[in-house]
Amino acid sequence: MTINLSGLGIDYGAILPELIVVGTAIVVLFLDLVVPADRRGWLAGVTVVGLLAALAASFPLWGQDRAAFGDTVIADSLAAFFNVLLIAITILTALISPRFLRALDLDYGEYYILLLGATAGMMLLAAATSLMTIFLGIELLSVCLYVLSGFARTALRSQEAALKYLLLGGFATGFLLYGMALIYGATGSTTLRAIAAATTTAAASNVLLLVGIALLSVGLAFKVSAAPFHMWTPDVYEGAPTVVTTFMSVATKAAAFAAIGRIFIATFPSISSRWYFPLALIAIFSLFIGNLVAITQDNIKRMLAYSGIAHAGYILLGILPGTTQGFTATLFYIAAYAVMNFGAFAVVTAIGAGGEQTADLSYWRGLFYRRPFLATVMTIFMLSLAGIPPTVGFFAKLFVFQSLVTAQIWAPLVVAVIMTIVSFYYYLRVIVVMLAQPDGAVAENRVGFSTSTVLGAVAVATVFLGLFPSVVLDWASHAASLHF
Repeated sequence: MTINLSGLGIDYGAILPELIVVGTAIVVLFLDLVVPADRRGWLAGVTVVGLLAALAASFPLWGQDRAAFGDTVIADSLAAFFNVLLIAITILTALISPRFLRALDLDYGEYYILLLGATAGMMLLAAATSLMTIFLGIELLSVCLYVLSGFARTALRSQEAALKYLLLGGFATGFLLYGMALIYGATGSTTLRAIAAATTTAAASNVLLLVGIALLSVGLAFKVSAAPFHMWTPDVYEGAPTVVTTFMSVATKAAAFAAIGRIFIATFPSISSRWYFPLALIAIFSLFIGNLVAITQDNIKRMLAYSGIAHAGYILLGILPGTTQGFTATLFYIAAYAVMNFGAFAVVTAIGAGGEQTADLSYWRGLFYRRPFLATVMTIFMLSLAGIPPTVGFFAKLFVFQSLVTAQIWAPLVVAVIMTIVSFYYYLRVIVVMLAQPDGAVAENRVGFSTSTVLGAVAVATVFLGLFPSVVLDWASHAASLHF
């Protein structure tokens, strides 16, 4: 008996970037057995080399439309867009990690293995075109992040963060799986292409399908830290090692929004009237809760956590029109958020290399006088997160608002504009604190070369993309052209 593999859609080239990332994780695993403890910085180098190879393998996927493995994954421009974004985030994280890990006595090889595992799960999620593949991607990234959140093994806050993330994440997974089961029961398929074909306008009255979509939305909203499913975010962001928070705050959100785009815009466009109102409510709740609670925070990691909840609302606004223009704005916002939020948390990582207590905002008083470089780049990131030109954050909000105006969606737009003005307070507050006269001399460690390079590059990118937004907008527009 012969098996026709071509009939099964076996195409390893479609998932070559993911395979390279997994292969790199295996190589790092074996190297960790033989590399001396004082040379573990080499593992970061091996990680970066493997990620660069995966990055090179992602570029040929641009412009493709190759479904593979029984229509469970696809190699297309959207997958390539997120591969480049996620790999870039992971490379930058690996570059700033060694100094932080050594300072906190956390320099273990499994850190890089878990980082690569989470990245592979995120890349798989971005390329997934089946409910089962979406679930596998989410679980792979989640399990790795659960462990990374508790990586500071002797720190009580880190253990608490990992436990909360695990328990609430498991609860959200239950919603996700139950929703997938109901969607399968309503459509008879798990692949997004077949589900889209089975979902006609008449399906708008199918209660089984609608409940399934609602439960699936809960699980995805949990991953992007959207309110009211955000309860884990502040505690986990605060308790996890700062370098882990830096990575998960942007990468997880990016990968989950890739899945949201494929599900709502490409799979369920015919029943957009049914999912519009719940998603609009989630976006509005995220804007309100994120921005208003962030005002009260004196811990900068918690402030950035609530800021992330608010930005999840802004990103979700681009999904509401259900159009290519709206999804293009969402993709641009995701790329912009990845740059500016990664930079903000990377500054916290650089300052906190001597301990986690430096997340308190009072410690940042007079930072311009003590560490002018870190204060300057942090100012750029805060202005961008607030949406002030000429930073990339301004155009991110502008494109999202423009898509809402085109679709004549007014209520969420009004809320978003008001909340943007509110957000100026807590972002500018950080700048004011850094400009204030220091209370006294504080001993500081030098920022490592790799960390300084990363921070400088990200700050330049924040301003450059604000001056020339078409560089990313053209890529986002091409990647947003989804079809099944």
